[in-house]
Amino acid sequence: MEMDRWYFKGMLRVIVLKSLAEKPLHGYGLIARIESEYGFKPSPGAVYPLLRKLIEEGLVAVEAKREGDKVVKVYSLTEKGAEYLKGCRQTELMLEDLSRKMKIARETGLLTLAKNLLWLFRNIEKLPPERVEEFKKKFMELNGMFSEVRGLQTWT
Repeated sequence: MEMDRWYFKGMLRVIVLKSLAEKPLHGYGLIARIESEYGFKPSPGAVYPLLRKLIEEGLVAVEAKREGDKVVKVYSLTEKGAEYLKGCRQTELMLEDLSRKMKIARETGLLTLAKNLLWLFRNIEKLPPERVEEFKKKFMELNGMFSEVRGLQTWT
C-alpha cells in the first residue's frame, strides 16, 4: 500500500524532468509522453505551473521555436536539472517499475478492463437487472481466478 502512494503522490516533478532528459518537448508533447509512458494524463493546470517552477529553479530551460505557423515553447533539461535528477534515483527506479507495469497492463488489456470497471461502477444503477446479473457471474468467475493466483503468491 505504501508503494502505491509513492507511485502517484509527488512524482510529477521527477516524471517531467525524466521525460525532458530524454528529449526536449513542448507542453502538450510532454503531457502526451507522460500519458503514453505512465498511463495517466496530467492536466495542463498541473504541468504548466510545474514547468514555470522548474524554470525558476534553473532545472528546466525554455526556448520559443517556430513549428509551421505557430511559435511553441520547447522545454529542455538544464545541467542543473540533470544533476538534480541524479539525486532522484530511488524515485526513478519506482517510475521505471510503474512504466513496465503500465506497458504490461496495456498489452494484456488490464488497463482497458480497469477503465471499463470504473465506468461500470459509475453506471451500474442504470443497467437492466439482467445485465447486472451477467456481470455478477463473470465477476465471480474472475474473482475465483484472482483468489487462485493470489493463493500461489506470498503477499507482504
